[in-house]
Amino acid sequence: MANGNFMSRVKQWDNRAAQWMSRHFYIILFEAILAVIFIMAFINALRILDSSFDIHKDAVIDRLLLSQSINTTLIVMLLLLISLGVLNIINTNSRLRGTLKNIEFNLSRRRSDHKPQDD
Repeated sequence: MANGNFMSRVKQWDNRAAQWMSRHFYIILFEAILAVIFIMAFINALRILDSSFDIHKDAVIDRLLLSQSINTTLIVMLLLLISLGVLNIINTNSRLRGTLKNIEFNLSRRRSDHKPQDD
């Protein structure tokens, strides 16, 4: 029995290690990449807004290009924020799935402990 208990412990440790690696490594990596892209888009938006002060009111083409640049920047930033939100939802679902697996593992182990043994 000790060998079976040891193997179930090893399985549990392996499961927790895999959960930790998938939960923290990939989610943090994707969040870091999206955060860097968001910061770059924000800096670009500030530069676009700064350049808007140099455009004269008579330059219609320049005004149209500026409004198009601002609209495109806003769309990119909103898409980045949405992707961060979706990534957060995926992370929450992953954690919930891991928690449910741990509960199921512990319940199945308790059931096998309380089974009447046939002699």
